[in-house]
Amino acid sequence: MNNETLKSIRDAEKESHLEIYSTAKLFESGSWLQNPVKTVVDLLDYFKDYCKLNILDLGCGVGRNCIPIAQEFKKISCNIDCVDILDFAIEELNKNSIDYGVEEEINGIISSIDDFTIKNNHYDLIIAVSALEHINSEIAFTEKLNEIKNGIRKNGIVCLIINSEITEINKYNGQILVPQFEVNLKTQNLSDLLNETFDEWEVIKNTVCKQKYDIPRKDCISDLTTDVVTFVVKK
Repeated sequence: MNNETLKSIRDAEKESHLEIYSTAKLFESGSWLQNPVKTVVDLLDYFKDYCKLNILDLGCGVGRNCIPIAQEFKKISCNIDCVDILDFAIEELNKNSIDYGVEEEINGIISSIDDFTIKNNHYDLIIAVSALEHINSEIAFTEKLNEIKNGIRKNGIVCLIINSEITEINKYNGQILVPQFEVNLKTQNLSDLLNETFDEWEVIKNTVCKQKYDIPRKDCISDLTTDVVTFVVKK
């Protein structure tokens, strides 16, 4: 993917997320930010006996998942590195962390996932929800998966939710659109890559669910269809 195409996709994503975040408040009833992702919440029991936690949330947004985690583990030493390429998302995350009393646990970092270096053997939990699709190439995607793998401590968990086989259609006129995702793998290829990367790890969850929803794009609403791959493994 050339630099011009990459910039176009990231500009489109920035515009759509700005619109989405401006119309929905964190944990607001009836919005897509109403609740944290259930798959993430279901993992918290694995860490109930820990006295110290290091967590990484890639593509954290305004705190949908990291803030409930911080609240759950506020009584222990818990640090959550929260990475997002969008400066306004991190600004809102920081405000929300204060509002919910977890500003000491939340470390907001403005960075692309590509540029953020994951420390080896550092994290107990790494989550990436609808985020890794926005790495700038398939090669970089594979490299980042290995970086995630190497960043987990013994008994740590990786939780990935990734869109694949994405299609977008202009809802107004039926025109086929270029999917605004840097990485758009075939579902089987993605599943094979995940299983190969995390070979011999304990599989907690491995599912594929087809989803369809509307998303704002420049000058239109996109009818987006995707396979959502949920992959959770324990080292």
